[in-house]
Amino acid sequence: MYKIGLVYNKPKEMTEEEKALDPRSYRQNEIIAHDIKEAFESKGHDVTLIPAYTSLLYDIKQVGELDVIFNSAVGINHKNEQANIAGMLELLDIPFVGSGLLPQVISLNKEHAKATFKAAGVPVSPFQVFYSVETPLDSDLSFPLFVKPVREGSAVGITEDSMVNNEEELRAQVNYVLENFNQPALVEGYLSGREFSVAVLGTETPKTLPIMEVIIPEEYGTTQTVDVKAENVVTRSCPADITDELAEEISKTVLRAYKALGCSEYARVDVKLDDDGIPNVIELNAIPALEAGYAHYPLMAEEAGYDMPTLVEILVKEAIQASESGRIS
Repeated sequence: MYKIGLVYNKPKEMTEEEKALDPRSYRQNEIIAHDIKEAFESKGHDVTLIPAYTSLLYDIKQVGELDVIFNSAVGINHKNEQANIAGMLELLDIPFVGSGLLPQVISLNKEHAKATFKAAGVPVSPFQVFYSVETPLDSDLSFPLFVKPVREGSAVGITEDSMVNNEEELRAQVNYVLENFNQPALVEGYLSGREFSVAVLGTETPKTLPIMEVIIPEEYGTTQTVDVKAENVVTRSCPADITDELAEEISKTVLRAYKALGCSEYARVDVKLDDDGIPNVIELNAIPALEAGYAHYPLMAEEAGYDMPTLVEILVKEAIQASESGRIS
């Protein structure tokens, strides 16, 4: 039996404007924490819930001796602070599930992540960061383009207008991101092909689980907007109906991205095919949601034969083994 500290986010009070920009918000994380706690307890483990506040290190010490920490928190005040939690946990001499500070920092900044992927030979669409509406468009970018915040997840900041077809639409969407999210806008080449979600499991010898295709209903357009995600209307096809050759190519691409960032235990990687059918990495989520019946990762894990209790126990064992081997995230 393990004594586990489960770090998570309690729901916070939100204005109606904040709810509109991020409909699921931290409510999802409390649901996830309940699912994880229940899974561990079904295996006989002792779990203590630890809300993520600025007093996190003190609160963990107050719990007493722990064998391992399971980190499911995505920041304290905002999701783009997710890496701060990992940084705090690295100050403790306790193994924890989830990638460390550096992979979290890089993965959360789409500009840095795409640059790292590109340097590692991972296919990504061409991109540019806009710090103002007046920024000239790079000559290697051509319409249609896709615009989103550079430091957000869960499709926050992605709307029906994110795909832009001309300068006027580009400037309007860049302005939307700058005004509403207090951060630069990432502008990237639009990928027109099929979209996939890929779960990675493991640290020393990571592997991909059965690949999932994400299919958006025709009436919702071609983009996974924040509303599409919140309403949970996508069709999840797992295993994806693709050739063995494409599955192998996607898997190799995803594992190269995972290793390039130095991830540990688990991650979820989003992939789209370009016009030539080549898998391009869209982004990597270093703390993928484990909400049963909604999140992609547990559905792919289940297809691989891992129910939630088995999955979280594997993740804990991976974290402890990595700590004992002296691996630093």
